[in-house]
This record gives sequence, C-alpha cells and structure tokens, in this order.
Amino acid sequence: MSFPPWLNRSRWPTLAVLLALAASACADGPTDTTPPVVPTPVPPVSYVAGQSYFGRNGYVEYIAGNTPVILTAPHGGTLSPSSIPDRTASACGGTATTVTDANTLELVRTMQTRYAARFGTYPHVIISHLARRKLDPNRLQPEAGCGNTEAATALGEWHRYIDLAKSAVLTAHGKGWYMDIHGHGHAVQRLELGYLVTGTQLDGTDAALDASSALENSASILTLSQSSPLPFSALLRGPTSLGSLYAGLGFPAVPSSSDPRPNGAEYFNGGDNTRRHSCGSAAGPLGGTTGGLICGVQIEANFVGVRDNAANRERFADVTAQVLEQYLRVHWGLLLAP
Repeated sequence: MSFPPWLNRSRWPTLAVLLALAASACADGPTDTTPPVVPTPVPPVSYVAGQSYFGRNGYVEYIAGNTPVILTAPHGGTLSPSSIPDRTASACGGTATTVTDANTLELVRTMQTRYAARFGTYPHVIISHLARRKLDPNRLQPEAGCGNTEAATALGEWHRYIDLAKSAVLTAHGKGWYMDIHGHGHAVQRLELGYLVTGTQLDGTDAALDASSALENSASILTLSQSSPLPFSALLRGPTSLGSLYAGLGFPAVPSSSDPRPNGAEYFNGGDNTRRHSCGSAAGPLGGTTGGLICGVQIEANFVGVRDNAANRERFADVTAQVLEQYLRVHWGLLLAP
C-alpha cells in the first residue's frame, strides 16, 4: 500500500498500525463496527518543529512548534467522508452550524510560515481537515459530531493535539498564548476578538468591566490580567490591548481603543475551544486549567482585507507576529524573539 507525501508513515509514527488496519478492513469487506481505538499522541514520539503529524485518516493535523504560541483552525476543512453523516440540528442538537470559515486553514498556515520567518521558530498549529458539516471541533458533544464514532475519534485527537502543544509550551517556556482562528460574515469588516466577554458586557463602561471580578474570572485572559498592573478594561480595549495593536497596524478590531464596543452589532465572543484551552473559569469543567498559564483569544477574521487573497493573508500574518511580540512582552513578560 502506498501513502501520499502528506500521510508519509515516517511522519506519522504512532498511527501506522491504524492505517494498516483500516486498509485491511477496506479490502476484506464492511468495516468492523467496533469503536475505533483512539490514538494518543504522547511520548515516546519525538515531534520535530515545523513538521506535520496526522491523526486517523488524516482528519486532524498537528504541526509541531517550538515557541509559546498555539494556533488552531477548526472550521476550514473540506474533507467529507460518507462514513460520517452530515450534522443537523434535529439529530445533533444545538444549531449544528455547518458553514465553512473560508480560507482560515490557509490563513493559519500563512501565520505559521510568517511567524517562522520573523522569529526563526514555529508556533504549534492544529488543523481540522474535516468539513464542518461532518465535525465541529468548537462544540461539545453531541452537537460536535452527532454521536458518530469516527467523528468522535477526530474530536478526541483534536483536543489531545492541543493539549500536547500546551504541555510542550509549559515545559519549554512556563506559559503561553492560544489563538483559535475563525472567520465571520458580519457586515462590519473588522477583527472580532473574543475574550469570553459578551458583546452586551463590552457595551458597558470601563468602570463596569473593572468592577466585576466575575467578568475577569470568566475571561480567556484571566491569569494574564491578574498578573498585570493594568485594569481589566485596559487589557481588553486600552492603547496597548491586542485590538489596539492590530488597529494601529491597519487591521480594525473590536474591542480596541478606537472601536471599544460592538454597540449592539453582531459579535462573536469566543467558543468552546477558547473556554477549554485558555485560562478562564470555564476551562476546568471542560478539561482545561482554570487560572492556568495558557491564556488566549478567539479571533474572528473578516473576509475582505484579511482572508480574501494570499497577499492579504500574508500581510495579516506578518502583522500578527509583530503584534504578539509586543503584546506578550508588555503584558506577560513573554519573549518571542531570541
């Protein structure tokens, strides 16, 4: 049996046996109905920074890193295997949204390469190659995979690869930054930075944001905020906030000092990936670490000017590396440059 380059067995050392079993099943008749063994990407596998590793059937890709930044792209995949039924609200619960976040997979790859060009190191990257109508890694079960065992295996791999990246970051750097990359179709062409603070809450005053310990505790930057001398509101939309740094380099963002609140407009404040893999109060119940040393944000990128073509994706990727270098150094003492 031959393997295409992106599924090269030398780059997938823990899953070769599973591939052989899958090939055998296809050759001999109907696939066994026994739930598949879920591979666990942990040592003794040695991961090489900048190299890709894949889960079962190539549904989830992990590009190993060696820097304290983790990027994920849950909604840019296109694989639509017939063995996984389409997700529907009636069958899966929730809204069962199936829209692809166009070009977010390409955007994350570009962010990785431009980061490496700037710093000489690689961020950790996790990509779901399954179409969102088959699996939504940013949802909990049963809405995520509708109870299908093949989708459940991919979902498990998705979170294990992120956990693997987080463990590597903590071991090598002590703390790190997580960004879940999405794309929105809202009318206002701006980045929407989701810290798990709702649009209604952001529509309030700085004083109201700073007076509520519950808001800070639930935010995806809880630990960073607790260690910073700045008020919580300043970290969200002050002059050195992530949004303000993006806006200052040509990418309008909400919240930021120039665009501090959604003002009732459509706005995504972050989903289950950000809840689980950042440091807010929701992390612990979902399997993450509340008050941990991996904080982060969900970025909903507008299409025009960010995702629409290769030149704009590269420009955004270059600016992101620059923004993170300043933001993490100023607010968390985390150095990205050698």
